[in-house]
Amino acid sequence: MEFTEASFREAKGTVGVIGELLTGREGANNYQPGGESWSCAFAPDESRFAWSCGFRKVVILPWNSYKNCLYNRTLKQKDGSQDGLGYQLFNERVSLDAAFPVTCLAFGTGTPEKDLVKRDYWTRFNHSKDLILATGHTNGRIRIWDPYTGKLLLELTDHHKPVTCLAFAPDGSLRLVSGSRDCTIKVWDMFDDGNMFKTLKEHPGSVRSVAWSPDGHYLCSTGDRQKVLIWDMDQYTLHRRLSGHYNSVLSCSFSPDGAMLATASCDTRVIVWNTATGEQLKVLAHMSPPPAVIYMSGENNSAVRGVSFSPNGCHLVTICADGLLRFWNLDQGSVDEEQQPENTGHCLDGDTLLSCCYSPGGGTVAVGHASGSVVFFQCPPFVPPLLHLSRMSVHRALGDVTSHPEILLPRSLKSYLQYKQW
Repeated sequence: MEFTEASFREAKGTVGVIGELLTGREGANNYQPGGESWSCAFAPDESRFAWSCGFRKVVILPWNSYKNCLYNRTLKQKDGSQDGLGYQLFNERVSLDAAFPVTCLAFGTGTPEKDLVKRDYWTRFNHSKDLILATGHTNGRIRIWDPYTGKLLLELTDHHKPVTCLAFAPDGSLRLVSGSRDCTIKVWDMFDDGNMFKTLKEHPGSVRSVAWSPDGHYLCSTGDRQKVLIWDMDQYTLHRRLSGHYNSVLSCSFSPDGAMLATASCDTRVIVWNTATGEQLKVLAHMSPPPAVIYMSGENNSAVRGVSFSPNGCHLVTICADGLLRFWNLDQGSVDEEQQPENTGHCLDGDTLLSCCYSPGGGTVAVGHASGSVVFFQCPPFVPPLLHLSRMSVHRALGDVTSHPEILLPRSLKSYLQYKQW
């Protein structure tokens, strides 16, 4: 296995590649089942990067959020303990033998994520003791690890088919949600020794992805038979069904203020929804012209496998079966016209894109491949407008103010707050 940092390279019309983690295996030709990188994840404080590199192995690496790259060992202090800003470093990478093939993974922290990104410059908080890593497996098991030592802490067993997705609540409650091919979603309490206390049963087929809203009140789950469901995670009841896709929905992501939800489907499209009303705000087509509904509902080579919102709320990144990574600027284009990606990236030669995720700081997108390799793409530079930052602040503090009749708002401002205008 080869760990490399690629020198920055950028061709016209494409985003730059700033690093690679290579396994040396083939991703499409001479394909080896079991060696896929189905999932990779950044820790909420962006101090660690977890990489599922295939054949039961998970590697945890230190991430330099300030230089936007993996830590270079030559930059460590002589004692190997801390960097110049006082944050703990790994002396060596941590490798886990998960014992079973890994299908998904997720970091969790007992500190609310909103507090992780609001550090005061004169203090140095240590959140390391709160960080844990969960891995999902083909035999239905979920394993909980200490990412600093690689020690196995817990094993959760209740699913009877492969676990397909995992997500920790962002509110510090350490609630873990898992989705499975057994058509169920289960909620686990890490503060109660991993007790499974709720099972959600509304999916008629496999659950493909789950995502928490930033405030931890809602959960989106997607799956086979065009299903997009929003759950009330205070009452653990179904809150809303979203209809509009024509094929299995493989991925979902909330905007950082929770006002929008993006879903990616095998029907070659990504739909951006208003979370509060369920209204479709934008449709991002990955084929031009868009195919007929009959083609969308069958097998095609433009299925959208992953979607992730940027931390600034203005960009989406998507990965597609055609081998392209696309960056979409939601601030460009009107609702009615067909939108084109702002930038694109390409998979490794002869490989297939399987997973993608933004770093919490928004400077990098990590993309997992069928060969088990990961490529780090540099995100397009963008300064969000002050109006948009104010809009996100209103949603974070007050929620959907447009649904309250007692709050008198100008019609244009109401439309802007609902993301019908940019």
